[in-house]
Amino acid sequence: MKTILTLCILFSMTFGLQQVQAQSAMSYDEWRASAGGGKKAAKKPAKATKAKSSTKEGKAEAAAPKTAMAAPAGTFRGTIPCTDCKGIDTELVLNGDANGSSRTFTMRQTYLGKPADKNVVVSSGKWFLAKGNNQDPDAMTLQLIPTEGINDMLYFVQVSDTEIKLLDKKQTAIQRNHNYSLKKR
Repeated sequence: MKTILTLCILFSMTFGLQQVQAQSAMSYDEWRASAGGGKKAAKKPAKATKAKSSTKEGKAEAAAPKTAMAAPAGTFRGTIPCTDCKGIDTELVLNGDANGSSRTFTMRQTYLGKPADKNVVVSSGKWFLAKGNNQDPDAMTLQLIPTEGINDMLYFVQVSDTEIKLLDKKQTAIQRNHNYSLKKR
């Protein structure tokens, strides 16, 4: 019984820390470094800037700030691939304000070609934005944390103000020749 209680406490602490990190708009490594004294987080960006400034093009890239994208609130739709059906018609509704409070989502997935009584899955929960993922430290990663329906966290990278793209469970791009994008309607 003590073991189960200890595991529950550890899970709750880890989940809470993930939410704090996600709301900070920093990559996990930056957040972890800043929580541990901040020395590593301060050194990394300086090295990246030095490496880019070695060429003329690098200097232009380092000097030009990236345009910030708006938080991806709204309704996104698309059909993503499915291994045992014709596709998954997906509608993702992201609610919330620019400050990050009250960010909730509802996702309705219709499995095309499945029997009508088993083809719709609805899930809901909270969503967060985090800066960076395993492939791009500047990417804005949308994290869906379900409280009802599907229990697995889902990750999307924000491609633009009107498009998000599904990532795998390790927060990296899915390397297949299929469309994993949802577009704002």
